[in-house]
Amino acid sequence: MRRAFLTCLLLLGASAALAANPYYLDRNGVLWKGTAGAEGLVLTGEQNGAEVVRSVVPFPLAMPGTSDTQIQVAADELTGKVAVVWQRNWNDSASEIMLAVWNGGSWERIDHLSQDLTASPRNPAIQLTSDAIAVPDLDHPDDPTATVTLRDSFLHVVWWEGTDQSHGTYALLRLTAAPDESDALLEQDLDGYSTLGLPCNVPVPPAALEHPIFANQASADRAVLFFGSQRQCLFLLLEVQFAAPAPPPTGGGVPVGTQRRRSVPIFGLMKVFPMDRDLDMDGTRVMLGSNLQPVAYRIDGSLVSYVTYGDQGWSPIRKLAVADGLSIDQAIPLVENLAR
Repeated sequence: MRRAFLTCLLLLGASAALAANPYYLDRNGVLWKGTAGAEGLVLTGEQNGAEVVRSVVPFPLAMPGTSDTQIQVAADELTGKVAVVWQRNWNDSASEIMLAVWNGGSWERIDHLSQDLTASPRNPAIQLTSDAIAVPDLDHPDDPTATVTLRDSFLHVVWWEGTDQSHGTYALLRLTAAPDESDALLEQDLDGYSTLGLPCNVPVPPAALEHPIFANQASADRAVLFFGSQRQCLFLLLEVQFAAPAPPPTGGGVPVGTQRRRSVPIFGLMKVFPMDRDLDMDGTRVMLGSNLQPVAYRIDGSLVSYVTYGDQGWSPIRKLAVADGLSIDQAIPLVENLAR
């Protein structure tokens, strides 16, 4: 399964504009939208041209000059919950990454994902995944063929924060957990996966560094994250997938059939790349082929600028002109086909 996954082409949307998508169309035909309003963050749902949901996140703008940006919305099919992630800018030097979850007519939770306002957390990106894992049926311990299916949904969030020692931060919310479950939300400093390479002795341009992104691929049971590390001057490719939980102990205590069993997140570093200081990741997309060598491109007016990665490292930045009958719709597949 992993081999099949690696042979798929992965499309990574890398710009703040591309990542910050305030719209989400669910399978019931409801178009969800997050909007920055004078009263705060507003979630609306529209179906067949009629507004069916409108609610303000109960976390109002507290002072003049406060604003909400980088709004992203995702609706989970399994639970019916709608998640909103956004960047709350308190002033020019203080911000935070916020998360709110709408569930069945009310706000189930509101979380301050980032912990330090002065670290200027910025450029959030999100990804929904779900998994279904067959495990032994604990209510029938004498039947080795009896199984039950554990189904979970997750919201993955990543953002950049810090000034001198800046880094990416990752958060995972189990949407299938109850609001009061203490382990429903976890966070990690992504620099913990940066253990190879040379320290960055020269500051990396923010456009090359500060835009961690998720893959948009066919495998809905995992997330793939492409991000930079200022600590080691590397781009890293990190996979988050899920495994069955360890069987609970037998014997006394709570009956085994009533014990909670949740799939366990597994983090795996797939590949690292040297960081090209001239690579502008703001407004860029990245394609990965089966060999995990990326092709990064962006649209600059009438040009598609792109770089490829191979045995000799990053190529020079190349330009493909959109002219003489070659349209953007035709040019983009030509560049994406360079992924192998």
